[in-house]
Amino acid sequence: MLINKNENIPDEFFVFVNFSSPLAANNYKVGAYTSGACSTWFQENTLAKYLDGSLNYLPFEPSERDPMAISPYCLSAINDYRIEYDAEIYRKHNHPLYPSRLSATYAFGDFETCREVSQKYGWNLNTVRKFKLLESPLNRVAKVNMEHVSLGRHAYRVAAMQNVEDIWRAYWTGQDNIQIELPDGPDFARNIRDSGVIWEYLIEGCLQPVEQ
Repeated sequence: MLINKNENIPDEFFVFVNFSSPLAANNYKVGAYTSGACSTWFQENTLAKYLDGSLNYLPFEPSERDPMAISPYCLSAINDYRIEYDAEIYRKHNHPLYPSRLSATYAFGDFETCREVSQKYGWNLNTVRKFKLLESPLNRVAKVNMEHVSLGRHAYRVAAMQNVEDIWRAYWTGQDNIQIELPDGPDFARNIRDSGVIWEYLIEGCLQPVEQ
């Protein structure tokens, strides 16, 4: 069963494989497309942390910054990491056994969803490969709406986000469409924006390529 919804784990998954990454390409070649945390399963000192949800996935923490104006580039750089940091902190505090976005493999449950993603975001459909999840009692799979993150990225850029927990609560519990009031258009008038819905899966485990 999925870890965050009362649904069965799909029998097959579809992944946009980044063949320009030596690590991803090699994992696909050897037939073991693994999530980051899989390595902890064979390390006694970290397996316990994976099992109890205390494993730390964050590469670095926010630090004190001297008061000064923030350049547009600096703000962009901050927000690129802040959205992942906020997602991880919410998961860690509220759903510590869920797969981390900083470790999991991202997959889709059918090829048609991959086609939709390709058309909307320009991802190369030719890199999609079919996989099956190898059975293990350590597997963890969550079904989430990737469009919450897409809306969040926009929101973090255009607004001083105070209600970030609303986004991540919806994301980690697998809700569908959400709405956020944000400044929009040339006059930055506040309007309601919908996230939309594209379901994806976060997988802690080992995916094995299926010949197509």
